[in-house]
Formats: sequence, C-alpha cells, structure tokens
Amino acid sequence: MKFKKIILSLALIGTLLVGCGSNGENTTSSTEASTENKVEDNETEEKPLPKISVASVAMSQVLDAMNIDIVGRPTTKLPLPKKYENIAEIGSSHSPDFEKILAVETELLIGDVMFKDKLEKPAEEYKIDTFFANTSTYHTFTDSIKSLGEKISREEEANTVIETINAPLEKYKDMTTDKKIAIIFGTSESNMLATKDSYIGSLVEVLGAKNIANEIIEKNPNALEQAKNGYLNLNIEQILENQPNMILRFGHGNIEEANKSFEKLFSENPAWKNLDAVKNNAIYDLDSSIFGVSANLKMGEALETLGDIIYETK
Repeated sequence: MKFKKIILSLALIGTLLVGCGSNGENTTSSTEASTENKVEDNETEEKPLPKISVASVAMSQVLDAMNIDIVGRPTTKLPLPKKYENIAEIGSSHSPDFEKILAVETELLIGDVMFKDKLEKPAEEYKIDTFFANTSTYHTFTDSIKSLGEKISREEEANTVIETINAPLEKYKDMTTDKKIAIIFGTSESNMLATKDSYIGSLVEVLGAKNIANEIIEKNPNALEQAKNGYLNLNIEQILENQPNMILRFGHGNIEEANKSFEKLFSENPAWKNLDAVKNNAIYDLDSSIFGVSANLKMGEALETLGDIIYETK
C-alpha cells in the first residue's frame, strides 16, 4: 500500500515538472513574439518632423492640409489657417527676420522660390535647412507639394492634398473645347495678356482650352522675348487677329481700381467692339478671393470655377 502511494506521488511530481517546463517555453515564445512586433512597429513609425517655420501663406495652407505642426509663421494681413494664428510670427514672406526664426529653434524654413536669393544664404549661415516652393503655375505648385512631402517623409499626406486639388478635373475629363480665350491681367496702372506660364494661364491649359497668347507668341517670335514672368504687353491688334471666343479678366492689388481700369480700356478703344467675345458678351471677371497671380490651396476651387465657365456646365 505504501509502495503504491510512493509511486503515485512520484507520478504527480513528474506531471507538475512537465507542466512547469511547458509554461516556461510558452512564456519565452510570447516574449520573443512581443519583441518581434515591437521591431516591426518601429520600422513603420513616421520619422519625426523637424521644427518648421513657414514664410509663405500658400505653403502654410498646404502644411495645414497635411496636418503639420509649425513653430513659426509669416507676418501677413492675408488669412492664415486657424491652427497657426497663435504661432510665433517670423516676419514677411519676402524678408523674414532671422532672429525670430532662430528664437523658435527653426530647423527647416519653407519659403517661396521667388525669395530664394534673399533667404538661402543667411539660412545656410545659421545652419537651417530650407525648402522653396514654386507657386507660379499649376504644375510647379503640385510638384512642390509632392517634393515637400518627400522631404519631410509625409508623402501620403502630400498626395492626398494633390488629389483634393485635382478632384474637380474629373468633371471635365471627357469634355473637349475649341474655345480660344484671352486672359487679361490688370492693375490700376496697366493691363497685360497672360500666357500659359502664368498661374491662371496654366489652369486654362490644364482644362484643355486654347490661350490666344500662345498663338501670338507662335506667330511673333519677338513676343516671347517681351514676355515677362508669364505676361505679354497688351496689343489690341494682335488680339483682333486671333479673335478670342471668351475673355477672362482678373485684377491684382486694388481690385476696385483694377476693375475701373478694365472698363476704361474697353470703353476708350472702339476696336474692342469688333471682338466676338465682346459681341457675345462673353467677358468674365474672375473673383479675386479665388484667383490671384500665384497658386494657393484654392486651386481646386479655381479649376472648377474656370471649368464651369469654359464648358458652360452651370
């Protein structure tokens, strides 16, 4: 009887030992799996962002759409994203204050390529990285957004912004037009003809319409040399020769004075009455709150507004 009890006790002890060994193996496996998961998680983590100051209203809009935090924003009377209203100001877009830029410990300064010559050298001296966006046309702006996403390792966010801008183009993808358009840019002092190398000229091109400024340049090689920053001197004879079906007008600066300048231009010279666009009352004054001389995040709205005018979808 005692012998049987001893055998039974030994069997129970063996079972307990086996159970303990089994639990130890499972614990080790769980630890290894947990470590592997942590490694995988670390590999997919986003890279930390540098401390960013932005000296461009257009690019502040882009950064806001990408949900990027910044430490410095431009001093401007133009509206900025609400998220950045209480961020430290660093000075104007064309001449930011590097003392203020340094005070917020800026690691990356984002500005407009127009002011690259002013900003690049001092930024290098203070060992601040830079990125300069080109807002002159549709293509340069969307390319700049993509490049910024690559630079700060936020490609997905940048692509989403570009997709949002391009969304209205889906509406017109199967539409075509033979309309010829004259795009007149005006201030209180002068009027010019916008080419495809201007911001609004590039939008017209993306939408598939013809810009008579391009035809004028093709027929008059000297006109290309005269073109400055995407604009030609206004010549009514050249416009008459190329007969636009539609005229787009947009002002800059003091819009009220620019509009008065347009009316004066059209009323003082009777030659304008010989244009098909004038005869058919196909003259459109573009909203200055949507259209400007350079690209910004309202470009999607601008594309849809122009598309509706060109294709008469409204």
